[in-house]
Amino acid sequence: MSSNAGKSWASITSQNLPKQDTSSSAEPTPIPAYSETKITTPSTTKRSPSPSHLPKTQSKDEDVYILTLATDVRHHEAMTALRNQYFPKKLNKLAAHLTLFHALPGSLLESNIIPHIERTAARTKQFQVHAAKPFRMTHGFAISVPKAEGGAAAQSVHAELQQKWTEDGFLSEQDQGGCRAHYTIMNKVDKENEVAKAFEEVSERWKGDWGVVEGLRLWRYERGWWKFQRKFEFAKEQGIEKAD
Repeated sequence: MSSNAGKSWASITSQNLPKQDTSSSAEPTPIPAYSETKITTPSTTKRSPSPSHLPKTQSKDEDVYILTLATDVRHHEAMTALRNQYFPKKLNKLAAHLTLFHALPGSLLESNIIPHIERTAARTKQFQVHAAKPFRMTHGFAISVPKAEGGAAAQSVHAELQQKWTEDGFLSEQDQGGCRAHYTIMNKVDKENEVAKAFEEVSERWKGDWGVVEGLRLWRYERGWWKFQRKFEFAKEQGIEKAD
């Protein structure tokens, strides 16, 4: 692994990129776009949550929580800078993220979800992750994490959590599916020419970026924003160094 992978992207943004507020008492705030954000035309189509994206609980109005991998700050900032450059500015409410579960029900947070996350995190060691290759989506593109470069480790964590929660019967259809770790860089853009141009540019310039997965982060969904709730630390693995 090269410790300088992706350094050219990180170095030009590290001084200007705001740090994500992870205070549990703070209100979620917008993430300012990268200073040279490209102008993209967001979709004008109004999208409602699909029934397949809702947890299977008695209440449809309860809080919903998201679980993501937590990476080291340098890698996180590099990936957020790339997202800020290409994601439609008016729709970009989030920093870059590697999502494991999209809709965990708040009614089971204390009795089921948090205890199981704690047990899983306690027996999981930190691992390296490589944001490697761009791939197309219908309305944008993402950066993949290959199985041999952190993807399989992410899948292992996901599978351990998913098995228990599938037995308990509350996972949404989306969260019952598999885990393909990736960073969404552009989405919700209807103009194919804009997506194609941005994808070509990133495919030519992107050299990859390595990071360390340090644990898990739990967020509460609030009208498009994610409000940080808690971080669950993995055990530190000797020999793993964060990229400069």
